[in-house]
Amino acid sequence: MSPRAVVLKPGREKPLIRRHPWIFSGAVDSFPSFTDGEILPVLSIHGEFLAQAFFHSERSLVGRVLTFEEEPFHDALRRRFQEAYALRKRLFSPDTDSFRLIHAEGDGLPGLIVDLFNDVAVMQFNTLGMWRLKEVLVELLKELVHPRAVYEKSLSTVRALEGLQECREFLWGEASEEITIQENGIRYIVNYQSGQKTGFYLDQRRMRGLIAGMAKNLRVLNCFSYSGGFSLSSLKGGAAHVTSVDSSKEALSLCRRNTELNGFPLEKHTLLQEDLFTFLKSAPLDYDLIILDPPALAKRKGSILNACRAYKELNRSVFQKAPPGSYLLTCSCTGVITPSLFQDLIAQAAAEEKREVRILSCHLDSFDHPHSLFHPEGRYLKSLLLYLS
Repeated sequence: MSPRAVVLKPGREKPLIRRHPWIFSGAVDSFPSFTDGEILPVLSIHGEFLAQAFFHSERSLVGRVLTFEEEPFHDALRRRFQEAYALRKRLFSPDTDSFRLIHAEGDGLPGLIVDLFNDVAVMQFNTLGMWRLKEVLVELLKELVHPRAVYEKSLSTVRALEGLQECREFLWGEASEEITIQENGIRYIVNYQSGQKTGFYLDQRRMRGLIAGMAKNLRVLNCFSYSGGFSLSSLKGGAAHVTSVDSSKEALSLCRRNTELNGFPLEKHTLLQEDLFTFLKSAPLDYDLIILDPPALAKRKGSILNACRAYKELNRSVFQKAPPGSYLLTCSCTGVITPSLFQDLIAQAAAEEKREVRILSCHLDSFDHPHSLFHPEGRYLKSLLLYLS
């Protein structure tokens, strides 16, 4: 048995045998002396090799698996990058030039996010282990993808738990703060430095396509509109009129610029700066299609109760006033809210308003946001397309 290995307690190897990528501290029998963020082999109590993982002594989620193979970790990194890039290039058509290249555990690289906006790569390092490999990962990215620039935007609250501070800086090359991308034939201005998340919500691509396909002649209300992804998709799909509502003046300005960039008539697009909770309670909501896609309402399990109340309040306002025969696309990107809990909350809100509601479609994951079959926790985004009788 290697003296430089993490050994699990008897019977606690089963999740790893089933390819689950997380190791909790209670499963560990013994640790070697190690530095936080180091990659170590993981063995069963009988000395059988199970995986190689990043470890952090201060976390209850003490280990995150990089590979289940006995291989040099640099080889594992290269293989993961090559597989991820090949998958994206195979699945995306020329009318889309931006996608998530690396989706953390979904691509076998826990703690790492890489979004490619045209030829600018934006990286997030959310774990100490990945952060320690920053230089290696940037070189891999340059070699395989050939971006014009690589920018780090690591702002996640989980970084503090890993002993990391926020970071915004170029890691290689240079690019203007705003760039123009194309998705499904629609152009968007993206501010990857100061915009929300990495600059654009790539994870809703297929749902935006779904909305474009059903928006013809509809009056659309897009709540939490940000830069106008659902709004522009609706206009492209032939919506009669779109109303975009957001609390951010800067987001609405970007939404207007994106409307003009694509040549959509501004007279068919109303932009309102409002608090959405107040707006939904006071506005008449006489629309054919309403989209609720709020930002994450809870970051930790301790905040679940407040998030549940907020989701119920938002959706109940719609059920209370939306006309019969209308549609609601309601979404949640709150990771600690499971798909079943989210659906239960929506059902409770509808029942309290005595609305008959049918599910027409559940969330369509974008191909660049895969999650492992063995890691259901990686599926954070939920959407329900509903028909309101």
